[in-house]
Amino acid sequence: MAKEERKNERSVIMAIHLQEFDIHQFRGIHNLELKDLNHINIITGDNNTGKTSVLENINFLKGIDSVRNLAYSTTRSVRGMVRTSFSTFERVNYLFPVDEEVVSKIEYSFKLENKTHRVNLFKENYFELLPDSEVRKMMGYSNKVRECDEMIDTEFMNLKIDLDGQELLNEKYSEYDRFATNKKQETKLINTTLVSSFKHVYDDFYLNKVLSNVELYQEMLGVLIEFDEDIIGLNVDSKGNSAWRKRYMILSKNHKEAIPLELYGDGMKKAILLMSAVIASKSGILLIDEFETSIHTSAMNKIFSWILSTAVKLNIQLFITSHSKEAIDKVLKCDPTLQDKMNLYTLYKKDDSTLTRKLSCYEAIEAMDDYDIEVR
Repeated sequence: MAKEERKNERSVIMAIHLQEFDIHQFRGIHNLELKDLNHINIITGDNNTGKTSVLENINFLKGIDSVRNLAYSTTRSVRGMVRTSFSTFERVNYLFPVDEEVVSKIEYSFKLENKTHRVNLFKENYFELLPDSEVRKMMGYSNKVRECDEMIDTEFMNLKIDLDGQELLNEKYSEYDRFATNKKQETKLINTTLVSSFKHVYDDFYLNKVLSNVELYQEMLGVLIEFDEDIIGLNVDSKGNSAWRKRYMILSKNHKEAIPLELYGDGMKKAILLMSAVIASKSGILLIDEFETSIHTSAMNKIFSWILSTAVKLNIQLFITSHSKEAIDKVLKCDPTLQDKMNLYTLYKKDDSTLTRKLSCYEAIEAMDDYDIEVR
């Protein structure tokens, strides 16, 4: 019985959530196919080949008909603005091709648990003249009609989403809407976590999950010694913090008092962010954009090895992007026991399509070491 239980446990741990992911049309990507996905999937390629867009599109799966999830699936700003300074309406609007004047479309498909699904999103924008009082009502203010109720040119969006031909969403939104959650139950297929290349700069971590898991917490401290050999622990400062944001503190032999994490360098913060994101993504999909950013090469082996091995242990399917040949090489070689669980996908443009070259970990290492072939 014990042997059978161990077998079942092992089969759960080794699950691959997404088997395929194809992007037919999203941002600048057309006809991209990611086949035979593995536990650990490294995505590389030249600038503007769509690496970040792939992660953003996969992130849709945690709520494919949730407007707010669509809006916040992106890792980047719009029009150069920082992450919180533009509206949900704008975020959704700019997911679609900006050059199509009337109806824009996003289309992708994926294979999950041996079943293929197809998702279509349609967006149509138009303008209407509305009285100022009605616009104020949309914004949550008083709808009292004033003497001079001027007319305001207001942008609207019709948004439709279907899954396998079944309509999930068909709603009209204005640029002033607050975008509450959908009226009906949202369709969540799998838990996904998207980590942008600059998320650590905002001191935005997932440490609650870490502090509640003693074993992984101790392992994480062992890795962080690469950045501060005198580190003792991490905790939460409950004094003087806002209700919506906690301050995390680092205990070190070098200081009499705990030091706020945000005072440490980007390398320490990025390492903590990545490791805490792994723990928070248990039994789901973790998407990391430019994973090597801010991490010194001397610390890469230990950090990458911990991230990959823990992801497999926690039943996490990992997708990571990188421009760096050195970082890719270190990921491929950091833990030989995981090499059969890795694939490398190189994206490149040809005519109007985005094509992929898939290599196993062994093929990628051979191409780089024996033949000096550029795999990026």
